[in-house]
Amino acid sequence: MILATTFIHLAGIYKPFASFLAFLYLILPYQAFSSYTSPYRLYLIYLPSIVLVFSLIYPISSVIYNSQKTFYSLCDEINWIKAYMRDLGLFALIENQWNRLNIPYVFRIFWISRVVLQASVLLMEKNQGNLNAKSMAHFFISVIFDTTFLLECLKHLLVRGCETIVAVLGMTSVLSGITYRIGCLIQSFLMIDDYEDRSIGSISAILFFIIALQNDLTSMDPEKRLQRLYRSFYLLFAAMLHFFHNMVSPSLFSLSASRNLSFTRHFRALIVCAGLIISPYFFLIYLWNNHTLSTWLLAVSTFCIEVIVKVIITLLIYTLFMIDAFRSSIWEQLDDYVYYVRTVGNLIEFIFGIFLFLNGSWILIFESGGTIRALLMCIHAYFNIWCQAIAGLKTFFKRYQALQKINSLKEASPEQLEQFDDVCSICYQELSTARITKCNHYFHSVCLRKWLYLQDICPLCHRALCS
Repeated sequence: MILATTFIHLAGIYKPFASFLAFLYLILPYQAFSSYTSPYRLYLIYLPSIVLVFSLIYPISSVIYNSQKTFYSLCDEINWIKAYMRDLGLFALIENQWNRLNIPYVFRIFWISRVVLQASVLLMEKNQGNLNAKSMAHFFISVIFDTTFLLECLKHLLVRGCETIVAVLGMTSVLSGITYRIGCLIQSFLMIDDYEDRSIGSISAILFFIIALQNDLTSMDPEKRLQRLYRSFYLLFAAMLHFFHNMVSPSLFSLSASRNLSFTRHFRALIVCAGLIISPYFFLIYLWNNHTLSTWLLAVSTFCIEVIVKVIITLLIYTLFMIDAFRSSIWEQLDDYVYYVRTVGNLIEFIFGIFLFLNGSWILIFESGGTIRALLMCIHAYFNIWCQAIAGLKTFFKRYQALQKINSLKEASPEQLEQFDDVCSICYQELSTARITKCNHYFHSVCLRKWLYLQDICPLCHRALCS
């Protein structure tokens, strides 16, 4: 922890110190390994103390030497914090300092060095202190092909990797880096340059940490902790599938709506969609074949089925947009079909949300309660059930009112359209059918209905469309 504090202090101010102190972190597991093998192992015992003393020299001496300057700097920092919180809020301040001080980097290096240390100890215990170079080489080759030993080592490292709250934070930082890199790979595969939601690493880290706190991983027995850790990874995988869908869905809609005929971009997006259907399908088969029926299994299955439904809805809307792109005339029923497909998808998602709430309530009451779980249930009920229901009702009433207003307008006859001989002023397409406003302007019914979703005035003269 002293090394971590020093790392935060120096790496936040002087960037070159980050790599140097990270190297000092990596010395510690090497010291543990060398203490078994090196002939100078008696001297290496004092290496951690030397590293700690050296890491404390600079910050302590700089504070003592520049005490007056430190005091004024502290006052300036306090004033800056007050101004920052007043303008942007507490969360923005925490995020700013979190990134400036490289805190995820600290936890990541700590967890990796800790795992390397434990792995080296396991290897030396299995080797039983045999220091012969030839036997060491034979030992490492045998370990590589010993899948049973490697699997046991992996389980041991996972269990030890989340036995304290600091270790959980380290594992969270490592998972955050992994998920962020996977998200970047998917983004580059989809050829997306300006993807807005770049916080996949942060969100996955927060999700895993909340699950760890909710399950109370640090206080469990090793076997039970490993089981809960597997379940946390399964939930994180299901969440990652939702993130990937949120990446590919706007890309598909953009390609179809802009009539972009780039075969490569369409093919890559469709490949990702196929993967988002196939991977949860086989994942569900694996879960149901290897686990008994439980509330946890129902929750993960619901997440996976929800991803499959979302991808199918996205592909249906994409197909409708592509059909419209190859039509020579306007497709007036397109908006209705898209609305129906999206309504079915939102309704299924709403049902899944209610099921997850009931499933979570059962867990909260009969299996494992807790303040964190109760708080998460309240958040889920508000955002995923109440807000979705209100948004769906608002959309329905807006559409219903727009239809009522459109039906109240007179429909243009073929003679009137021939006499008008112009295009729709909203979409600039030929008028095969039209509605006539009270101010005697002609528009497509579907174009006027989309306009009425926004405002109740004529697009040309800005008079009220309906009394």
